[in-house]
Amino acid sequence: MSLFPLVFRDIMRPLRMMENQMRFADEIFHPVYRMNCPRISVDYEENSANKNEKFQVKLDVADFKPEEITVKTIDGNSIQIEAKHDEKEDGHGFVSRQFVRRFVLPNGHDMKAVVSSLSSDGVLTVTAPRKIEEVKEKQIPITHVESEKIIENNKGKDE
Repeated sequence: MSLFPLVFRDIMRPLRMMENQMRFADEIFHPVYRMNCPRISVDYEENSANKNEKFQVKLDVADFKPEEITVKTIDGNSIQIEAKHDEKEDGHGFVSRQFVRRFVLPNGHDMKAVVSSLSSDGVLTVTAPRKIEEVKEKQIPITHVESEKIIENNKGKDE
């Protein structure tokens, strides 16, 4: 009998317990806290046909106007998303919101082809496709050498 199944049988149990506790903590937080923190979803897209096709980030920025949001590439391998609300007065005081998120992309993504889109329900999607590496055909030259048999025969005569 192998010990391998016994050791790794429930290796995911601590992770599942932590996820349950995180969900519970999210439910008990006050809704005002959730309004001030944008929800983020980072997906590294994987298709069965094209593995690692693109890097994609989705943020819930419904509380910000499109002109209050900026997306830019920095340092050659990072995307920075920033949103800032001007201070506004409401019934209880002043409200101001701001966030900055920076994502370092895995190697092999085309920083010049990064695109972003904002849906009508306030979800900002930033996508960086993989670089397409051109496969060029290369002719391999054939060099002519003396026959291996002739070389071996000459070595035998010299000795």
